[in-house]
Amino acid sequence: MNSGAHIRTDVVVIGGGLAGLASAMHLRRAGLGVICLEPVEHSERMVGESLDWSAPELFEQLGFAMEDLVEAGIATYKRHVVLQLRDGSRAEYIPSEWLGKPPFNIELRTLHLDRVRLHVELRKMAERAGITFVGETATGVERTGNRLRAVVTNSGSRYEGNWFVDASGSAASFLGRQLKLPYAEYGPKKVGIWSYASVEDWQEGTTLYTDTQDDEYFSWVWEIPIAPGTVSIGYVTTGANLKRQRANGESVDDVFRRQLSKFERFEQVLAKGNLEPPEVRSFQCRACKTACGPNWVIAGEAAAVPDPITGNGVTAALRHAAEGTRMILESLTRGSISWYRRIRYNMRLSHMAKFFNGLIERLAYTCTLRNRFGLLKTGDVYTALAWSMNHLYSRMRPGGMLGTAVFCTALSGLRALAWLAEQLVRLAPARGGFVPQEAY
Repeated sequence: MNSGAHIRTDVVVIGGGLAGLASAMHLRRAGLGVICLEPVEHSERMVGESLDWSAPELFEQLGFAMEDLVEAGIATYKRHVVLQLRDGSRAEYIPSEWLGKPPFNIELRTLHLDRVRLHVELRKMAERAGITFVGETATGVERTGNRLRAVVTNSGSRYEGNWFVDASGSAASFLGRQLKLPYAEYGPKKVGIWSYASVEDWQEGTTLYTDTQDDEYFSWVWEIPIAPGTVSIGYVTTGANLKRQRANGESVDDVFRRQLSKFERFEQVLAKGNLEPPEVRSFQCRACKTACGPNWVIAGEAAAVPDPITGNGVTAALRHAAEGTRMILESLTRGSISWYRRIRYNMRLSHMAKFFNGLIERLAYTCTLRNRFGLLKTGDVYTALAWSMNHLYSRMRPGGMLGTAVFCTALSGLRALAWLAEQLVRLAPARGGFVPQEAY
């Protein structure tokens, strides 16, 4: 596009990551003209490589069958999750076999993904579909009240549209900043440090490792086989904890390697020296309280950032894309998303984010329930609830007001039970309570 150009289209999508590409594909397949603003090609590694059991069905909607992704080497099967403690105790979480039989017929496998290779394939698919990509950064909006008219970019170009999708990611949160939208936050700021290594003994499952003590805020290490023979290895801790370690003179690489060295599994990886230089990302788990307007929708991490331990990031991004674009397509004749559609979308998005992020904070990250019942047992409870709610969401497809209200009420009830359990434990604490330190 030329500098200072004025371009008009049906839909302007801001951001070319997973949520942006999925949104653009849904809208283009419906016959709308789509321009996607993405300043640079994705070359860096992306977290969100371990999927929950609802994601494959959402990928099917985009044209990516689970078996095809595995055959192409873009993914490996994920058949279970293992939680491994430093003392050798462990728990394995795997869907029960009876769920795969009639009348449930639930797929008992999900995937680990090489996100970079997946992105390349999605981008090719989008280009073949006729989506226009523009390498510019959105810097401002033109609007009348709460209705958007155009997006302005760093080149001075103006992209006018009837509809807008913000999939700019958590770092940009474009419309959130432009419209000063409120967010709900969960837990302290955290940091993920991760790298990649070649291994021979990889398994078809995600493994989580931790040596967190009773009075500490939870930190953990992941191992995810993203392709045959290649594993992603990462460490998640609070921003405040990493800041203290850096203040003691340690580099990010020092911190990462010292944490991995605590587990026998990684001794051989460190000894071989084939671990790539680590990448770092800070994040705040949160959810936008108003994620759609008369002619705009926010999707992906710009709308909600789930904690990586939940494995819900990819599913959330694909669901936002599917549901947000469905609202647009249902509103083409009207020219505006109705208030009740907006309420339903906001309810589903915020309640799911609050459920996953709030529940994992209570059951794992803070130590009130963890100390009383043990991490393996609270892990059992969280996994059963989270997996069940994601599948129930997939089966119910709560699009209407009644379905949305019933589902969100169920989520609120489960969170209330977790809160009540926490209060009861605090009345008679086993080892004392714990308040996480403030993040910087």
